Amino acid sequence: MNALRWARPRSSLAARLAVITLGVAGFESGACLFLPAVDDDGYTACINDDDCDAGRACAVEVGLCAPPPWHDTSFTERRLIVVENVDDAELAAGTAIPIRIGGESATIALDDVKADARFTSFDEATGQWRVAGVYRDLFADRFTVWAPLPAAIGAGRREALVWLEQGTEAGTPTVLEEPATTFLLFDDLDDFPVDDTSTDRYFIAAPGAAAPVPGDGQVTIGDNVTVIWRQALTLPIELTFRARVNGLSCEEVFVGLTGNDAVGFNPPSAGFFLGPDLGTVGEVYATADAAVATELSPPRVFSEVPTALHRFTVQADGATVRLLIDDVVFDESADLRPTFDNAVPMFATVQVGGACSIDVDAMWATPLPAALPLLTVQEPIRLNITF
Repeated sequence: MNALRWARPRSSLAARLAVITLGVAGFESGACLFLPAVDDDGYTACINDDDCDAGRACAVEVGLCAPPPWHDTSFTERRLIVVENVDDAELAAGTAIPIRIGGESATIALDDVKADARFTSFDEATGQWRVAGVYRDLFADRFTVWAPLPAAIGAGRREALVWLEQGTEAGTPTVLEEPATTFLLFDDLDDFPVDDTSTDRYFIAAPGAAAPVPGDGQVTIGDNVTVIWRQALTLPIELTFRARVNGLSCEEVFVGLTGNDAVGFNPPSAGFFLGPDLGTVGEVYATADAAVATELSPPRVFSEVPTALHRFTVQADGATVRLLIDDVVFDESADLRPTFDNAVPMFATVQVGGACSIDVDAMWATPLPAALPLLTVQEPIRLNITF
C-alpha cells in the first residue's frame, strides 16, 4: 500500500484482525493504529469470497476483500499475476501458463523483473504460502516463465496464477526451476538412450546407417530416422520443440504430433513439414483415415536464420491448429474440416529424411486450449516497514 492513514483506537483483538487480514505492516502505539487507505487500494466490501476479485478473499471480520498477508519480508516487492480462462471448458489444474518477460508480446517488461525474482502461490484453504516451481525458457533478449495453474479454473473465471516476489537485499537468483512438474511432458534429452534402441519412453526407428546421436543435453536426429515420445497427449495440447535444423537439403522432415507411438508418421497428425531448400508448410491430417494432407499455406522458409536454435510450437484443439516459430504465428487454421477428435491420443514426433539433421535440445507439452488464457499483471506493491 502506498497510502497510510491514522485511525481511531480499537480493541486489541480488532486491531490485530485488521492488520493481519489486510496483509500490511501495522502497529499499535499509544492511542494510534496504522491502517491502509482501504478506499483506494481495492479493499471492497464483501460478504463472502465470491464478492472478491482474483487473489483476494473476504475478511468477514471487517467485511472487506483483502490480499493474503506478506509472505516473506526479505522480499520487498510483490505483484499478482491473474489468469482468465476465456475458453468454454475448464482449464485443468497443472496447465502450464506462459508469462512473457520482455519482447513485443511481453506480459511484463524485462526491466521490471529483477535478478532475484521468484514466483509464489497462496492457498486460501490452508492459509499457507509456497514457492512455485516454474520453467524459464531463455531467449537472447527475453525469456518466458512457464507457471503451472495451482487449481482448475472454470470457463470465464479469473484466478490468481502466481505472485512475483523480488527486491531482496542480496539480489541473487532465487527462482525455483522444476520443469518436470511444470509440464505434462518435459524432456531435456539428458537421458536419451545411448544405444539408440526403443524404450518405454521413446520409439526409435533408424533403418538407415544414420542413427540418433545423443549429446550433451540434446540429440541429433539424422537421415531416415524417426523418434517418437511415447507419452500419450490428448487434445487440447501445445507442444514445443527447441531445436536446430542442420543443413538445407532436407527432403521430408516432420516436427509435430502424430497418431501412433510405434509407427513413423501415422495420422492423425499436425506439425511442420520441411522440404527442399527448407520450404516449410503447416501440414495436418485431422483424422486417422485422412488420405490427403491439409496444407495451411504455400511452402516458405520458416526463418531468416533457419539453422539457428528455434522453438517449433504446435497447438491443436478441435477445429483449430496453430503453428508458431519462436512464439510468432507461422501458420494457422481455426476452421478445420473434419476436426480433430480431442479424445484420440497423439504423440510428439520428429522424423528426418534427406541430407540434413535436427538437433533437439528440449521439448515440452501442456494442455493449453486454442482460446489461450489471458494474463493481467497488477501494479507492484512495495513493503515499507520504516515509520
